[in-house]
Amino acid sequence: MSTAKLKKEVLKHLLVKPLSLTELAAAMELKEKRVFRFLRSLFERGEIIPLRGPDGIRKYRLTTEEEKAAAKKKLDEGEEVDVDEKDEEDE
Repeated sequence: MSTAKLKKEVLKHLLVKPLSLTELAAAMELKEKRVFRFLRSLFERGEIIPLRGPDGIRKYRLTTEEEKAAAKKKLDEGEEVDVDEKDEEDE
């Protein structure tokens, strides 16, 4: 499947409910490393945002229009956007 189609699939999953990297990789039957790249790309474009639950696990959800506008403004002003890097090997 193409990268664009896989990114759309990520967005479809996140439309239902916020998911962690592990949950999303399992749902899509892909390696976490590959899903992380999609998440990073979508985050940099302001389409998703990370959030942490009370258990400390990071989940991702779709952004609202207001959040997209704020992220775009930050990028336009040259501010750095926080993106966690994951360099671990796939399990």
